[in-house]
Amino acid sequence: MTIWFDAEDLIQFFQTATRPTGIQRFSFETYRALWRQAGATGTLRFCRRAKSGFKPIHFPALEAGILAAADAKTPARFSSIPQPPRETRLAIAARRLPLHYRLPLGAMARAGLAATAASRDLCRAVLRPRGAPGNRIGGHQFDLPAPAIAFTPDDWLVNLGASWVCPYPPKLLTSLHSQGARLALLAHDLIPELYPEWCTPGTVRDFSNWLHTMVPQTSLMFTVSRHTAQDLSACLQKHGTTIAPPAILPTGSHGRMSQAATAPLLPSPYILMVGTIEVRKNHAGMLRLWRRLLATMPEASVPTLVFAGKTGWLTADLLQQLANANWLGGKIRFIDSPSETTLANLYQHCLFTLFPSFYEGWGLPVTESLCFGKTAVISNRASIPEAGQSFCTYFDPENLTEAAATIRALLENPQQVARLEQHIAARFTPPTWDATADALLNHLGTQKQPGTIPVRAPAQ
Repeated sequence: MTIWFDAEDLIQFFQTATRPTGIQRFSFETYRALWRQAGATGTLRFCRRAKSGFKPIHFPALEAGILAAADAKTPARFSSIPQPPRETRLAIAARRLPLHYRLPLGAMARAGLAATAASRDLCRAVLRPRGAPGNRIGGHQFDLPAPAIAFTPDDWLVNLGASWVCPYPPKLLTSLHSQGARLALLAHDLIPELYPEWCTPGTVRDFSNWLHTMVPQTSLMFTVSRHTAQDLSACLQKHGTTIAPPAILPTGSHGRMSQAATAPLLPSPYILMVGTIEVRKNHAGMLRLWRRLLATMPEASVPTLVFAGKTGWLTADLLQQLANANWLGGKIRFIDSPSETTLANLYQHCLFTLFPSFYEGWGLPVTESLCFGKTAVISNRASIPEAGQSFCTYFDPENLTEAAATIRALLENPQQVARLEQHIAARFTPPTWDATADALLNHLGTQKQPGTIPVRAPAQ
């Protein structure tokens, strides 16, 4: 039996990006642990998608390429109080037009700016010399000198990434099953199915297709939390599909992080909120909450709120609100796509962290915060309490009054923060990516019979 891990998701992601999201971080770190544990045995191998199937790749080369891309020397961008661009004469004249003219003209202008930015990025990607610093990785450069993979009975094809982005064609699944191989996928969350309003239409469409046509073809489904496993089963049952209980993979980390003395990048005090800026992360709610704190507390007693992450989708309104509010006079700051070094510094010097998301498959920033010995004020929704356990303080993310009271109580009672940090130091056992790899291999090894989930012929 050979276990093949499909790394196509990682290859495609890092062709256009350098900073991983939670999904890419999970798959990459798990693959690294798997390779360390069993890469030399030959029973664990990696592959990528090819025109007619899968090609074997050399994982150490892929690992080196991703690390080189992620370590590209790009300075941290501290967009604390971005100044709006100076109004042009054309914009001033446009404001004098009737509203039914201004709205479509404004939409056209914004679309034009977005197209210009995308064209600039495309030109940079095309013109960048191969091997230049920060160069995105390619696909063929990791191929082994071997023919396309011919799966054998009892082999596994495992995909831990965003497999709904590049779903397997029906012919490929038919070929895989005809060779007696088994398919295992990972569901990180059910956001596009449960909360389509937080996603782009294309993502909703692709995810629904994946959930209802590809997932039923698997022999084993993984999830990253108990809550996600329940959501997955419930969504499928709603549409008349029953699968075996998903296997849960613990989300790893790099262990307890060193608290070595480093000079802070930002002046204290501040509260750190890590994550991609998108609707479900609840940044807009935190803008309103910080305005409320400033209205009810002395300004000097209100710490800065630091958003650290990249800009995601459906955020234009939020960014405009922040700009219009002048970032609350600097009480909110945004660090765009921080490096690992920058992020570590931010964790080390913050008062505590904040994670008010409405829904998560797990909540990796909560785990990271605990690894740095920092307590967190977090949402009580979905799987987030599984990450926070007894080391965090909880609130309802839709109740800003409760959230404000919770944060203010910690600000006015630093002894409680110290007690929680002592609790973390004494009781928190950082999960490891090796444990993630162990759990995965154990689950695959116990699946003795192929097709534990009835396999339906894919639609042609």
